Amino acid sequence: MASSSHSGERFATIRRALLCIVTAVGVCIFPAGAFSAEQETQKVVEKAAEQAAEKAVEKAAEKAAEKVAEDAAEKAELKAKRPDEWKGPTTVHFLVFVLDIDEIDDAAQNFTANVYIRLRWQDDRLANTEGRTRQISLQEVWNPRVVLANQQGIVSKSLPDVVQVLPDGTVFYHQRYTGKMSQPLRLSDFPLDKHTFTIQFVATGYTADELQFVPDVSRNGEVTGGSIADELSLPDWKLLKYDAMNAPYRPIAEINAAGFAFRFEAQRYVVYYMWQVVLPLAVVVVMSCAAFWVERVHVGVRIGVATSSILTLIAHRFVLASLLPRLPYMTRMDYFTVGSTVLVFLALAAVVLTSFLAADSRHEEKARQIDIAARVTFPTVFLMLIGWFILG
Repeated sequence: MASSSHSGERFATIRRALLCIVTAVGVCIFPAGAFSAEQETQKVVEKAAEQAAEKAVEKAAEKAAEKVAEDAAEKAELKAKRPDEWKGPTTVHFLVFVLDIDEIDDAAQNFTANVYIRLRWQDDRLANTEGRTRQISLQEVWNPRVVLANQQGIVSKSLPDVVQVLPDGTVFYHQRYTGKMSQPLRLSDFPLDKHTFTIQFVATGYTADELQFVPDVSRNGEVTGGSIADELSLPDWKLLKYDAMNAPYRPIAEINAAGFAFRFEAQRYVVYYMWQVVLPLAVVVVMSCAAFWVERVHVGVRIGVATSSILTLIAHRFVLASLLPRLPYMTRMDYFTVGSTVLVFLALAAVVLTSFLAADSRHEEKARQIDIAARVTFPTVFLMLIGWFILG
């Protein structure tokens, strides 16, 4: 704009000079038509000056447009190309902090996590000699474009998408994610199961040969790669171990995307299920076995105890339906409850059989032998079932 202003002033000066010269010449040569010649000359000069000014403005606008285009191309290149990509893979250091695990949903095969990450990489193109730290929008600089690969539904971000650039070109990116992560769970050993949960981050658009994620070290040197909170919102799970690592994302053989992961192993607390499931079932089974200790003459009492055990077990199964996940395969808990159900049903069948045999005096001794054998066999089988349930 400044050059355009100077060009206009020059052309105005030239126009006035030409006007004076032409007017003087016209007055000397044509005294009678001096005034008319002066007007015609002024029009010609003004038109020439206007054309020259328009050309100058157009030229200045073209230069300004070229400058804007060059700046845009430079910014686009800065965002599109990796720092020093000619040297090989770009190294990105990461730290992952799991602030909380709110819930593990067995049936939905997911868990809800609250995760904070910090990424760090070097980009000498952003270095400055002013010696100050800058805040730049994430969209204006190159970045690994990290997303959660196993997110389920909407995962919210709590921090703005900006980067912190140090004077030497070191770039820091901070973000916090909250939402559900999908996690396939094999629950065959439920409720004595333990699982490895993964929070998978992937750099969209970059292969493992282009980006290399390296676990970073915290400022105090106590954390490498990542950490997890000491107390989590999981009353029925116990944290065993965790690790943060470079983990390329390979959902299929053709894809080898650069990425990193935070994994933790957790085990379910079995005490709750021992009190809420195993103990009530043990009471029902023992109650069904008590029928063998009632005299055979009291047939109604013996059958009443056995049938009451069956009905109690059926009611207990409805309660278990709200505790156990709905799966297409059998779990350890399913086998235990089915085994307990079979024992109670066999106890009822044995009570009916001994009652039938006792009705005939010729089979009284045989009925007595069945009762004695059942008093030992049923508790022994149930203790073996409990042992298998706890020890595997």
